[in-house]
Amino acid sequence: MKEISIRELFKIYQSEYIYKIIDCRNTNDFDKYHIKDTINIPFDILCEKPYLFLNKNYEYFVLSKNGKDSKAVCMFLNKYGYNLINIVEGIDAWPGYFIQNNRFHVS
Repeated sequence: MKEISIRELFKIYQSEYIYKIIDCRNTNDFDKYHIKDTINIPFDILCEKPYLFLNKNYEYFVLSKNGKDSKAVCMFLNKYGYNLINIVEGIDAWPGYFIQNNRFHVS
């Protein structure tokens, strides 16, 4: 299973690289704060119906609160041929801005 640090993701986030970040926290937590341009697909829905959201030809970064849930998602879905990369530390270690209450917020 591939993993990267939140700092490595931050560098990618600032680059011209085309990426997709999935935040697998529940919707309530995502609504409180999230990284701009991330997609919220809660853990249980992502594991139950990945075919609705993921394409096996693309690579996705998966983010959770502290990296534990995203690691479980990646381990599970990588077995089925999905290309998921776990973000080790999770969103709580994000060094950049958040969207909070529909406004930017410095962490």
